[in-house]
Amino acid sequence: MTPQQLLEVGERGIHLLFETQMIEQAFGQDGPTLRRIVETRLSEVHRAAKALLELDSPDAGRSFVAGLPLEVQHVLVLLYFELLDDRIRDRRTRH
Repeated sequence: MTPQQLLEVGERGIHLLFETQMIEQAFGQDGPTLRRIVETRLSEVHRAAKALLELDSPDAGRSFVAGLPLEVQHVLVLLYFELLDDRIRDRRTRH
């Protein structure tokens, strides 16, 4: 699946890359703590996001994400939802 397809499915509330528990944990994180994680592990987060986008299937992506350090998982979940939110907002303003 392409990133576009993942986001299209995500708009319907189906998040193929992340388990519900992982999503709940990510949204339960402290904002300032997450900002520090991003600052200190930016290259790791970038590499993980790039590798994730290169995978061929949601199942491969889900397995890949599950193998990452928990902090990086949380950042990827929140980045995904930020992209999804931007996409939904953009669609609403165009209509």
